[in-house]
Amino acid sequence: MRLILPNMKMRIDFEVLRQIPILDVARAAGLKVVREGSTYAMREEREVTSLKIFPSTNTWYRFSGKESGGVSGGSCIDLVMHINNCSFVQAVEFLTTNFPNYINDI
Repeated sequence: MRLILPNMKMRIDFEVLRQIPILDVARAAGLKVVREGSTYAMREEREVTSLKIFPSTNTWYRFSGKESGGVSGGSCIDLVMHINNCSFVQAVEFLTTNFPNYINDI
């Protein structure tokens, strides 16, 4: 799906944004992650949380605890919305700012 966002003078392909490596997105959003076998978990202070990142499917899921705006799993766009407690448009702006090589200019 492609859409031109009002605040951004560019065409965004959301499927391309969803392909940004989720570990890179997690780190750009300020998450500290630790490896747990084939997955990664978010670390807060000294504890590992229930938020798990699955690089093989480029998805994440929070098994318990904080749910932000009804979002508790999904793509890297959903992860940004969850961590930053922001809207879809703000998450897309975060991704296009931090990962400009995934943007297609008009």
